[in-house]
Amino acid sequence: MKTYYSLLLWVGLPFMAFGQIKSRTHHQNIHSVFIQQESKLNHPNTILNLGSENQASLNFDDLALNYPNYYFRLIHCQSDWKPSPLSEIEYLQDFNDFPLRNPESSLGTKVPYLHYSVPIPSVKVSGNYIAMVYNKRNKKDTVLTIRFSVAEQQVKIATQFSFAKTNTLRLTHQSIDFKLNIPPFLNYTGDDQLFIQIRQNHQSENLLKKLPAGQFNLQENSLTFPFFLQENAFPGSNEFRLIDLRSSQQKLNFVDRIETGEKINRIITQLEQAQGLLPYVQRNDFNGSFAIESYENRENPLQADYVSCVFRLKPVDTNETIYVVGGYNDFQFDSPLQLNTSNGYLEHIATLKQGIYNYQFKSKNPSNTILEGNYSQTENVYEILVYFQKPGTRYDALVGYTTVVTSR
Repeated sequence: MKTYYSLLLWVGLPFMAFGQIKSRTHHQNIHSVFIQQESKLNHPNTILNLGSENQASLNFDDLALNYPNYYFRLIHCQSDWKPSPLSEIEYLQDFNDFPLRNPESSLGTKVPYLHYSVPIPSVKVSGNYIAMVYNKRNKKDTVLTIRFSVAEQQVKIATQFSFAKTNTLRLTHQSIDFKLNIPPFLNYTGDDQLFIQIRQNHQSENLLKKLPAGQFNLQENSLTFPFFLQENAFPGSNEFRLIDLRSSQQKLNFVDRIETGEKINRIITQLEQAQGLLPYVQRNDFNGSFAIESYENRENPLQADYVSCVFRLKPVDTNETIYVVGGYNDFQFDSPLQLNTSNGYLEHIATLKQGIYNYQFKSKNPSNTILEGNYSQTENVYEILVYFQKPGTRYDALVGYTTVVTSR
């Protein structure tokens, strides 16, 4: 306990002691925060392979244009996203806390900004990490934090997707069965060494609320889990909605109109409606991800401008607050819809960088299925993460990782 407390005091994090560290932007002038890999699609909770993490980079824009004195550091966390007891020298190859210099300026945009691209430093151990940016060497003045994980593929995961087995869940839920092949050198002695997460579409929530006792096969060195109570059945949700904000000069997909402004252009989405009570409709999406791109200037991302996007929804018969959620805001409930009395629609205005965005309308009540609904045919990507505390160590290593894409 003393180790955790002293670590938090030394780091100076503006979080409750012993609490989870979440992805969060603390300064309003900071936008478009994500971990960039080779793919153009960006999403929260990025997974990197141990040894190749320096091929990824932290990206964000500063719209304040005051050239602040930003610093960067990495924090190693346990499987529950609380800081681990490891010292920096135990998980980092190089020094922590280095300044961010020479940001790039946007080119020809109505909304000027400074773009930062910070290579992720090499690390020694797998597990969960927090990339933290703070101001003027003051760790209490946190600018942003973002989660990512580093995996070492030591445990092989065999998966099988199916519809839920019971009649009550078959039309709305999806089931994921899996088997772990644990090599002898890990010295597996029991389930208390393991922590397994299943995530849907790169969201932070662990859907696997309860893990039944595992059955270990000594001959195969395999571990299976009998889900007799449907613990592995998860709501299928619905395909994501899409808005194409790549152009302020022409209407692209699902754009109703464009209003040209002196300082920023406004793009109004087509009027959406709740679809939870409608039949399932197959359509392609990015499983909640987003891509930054300017339609007219695809080769240079610094020419991608910021626009004011107006999300719109027909009124819904509910007393609950409705939010716009997607990978671009880490699926957080921080973008509420408000009633526009002039037209009677629910609206939310967000400042977004030109690109293509997936989103959904959600409330904080998971049982409110009117907005999007749950369908077993929905195409989702599931991530299975296997954390393991190796004998003689003090941290949760991410020893296995795989993805499963549900088929229609």
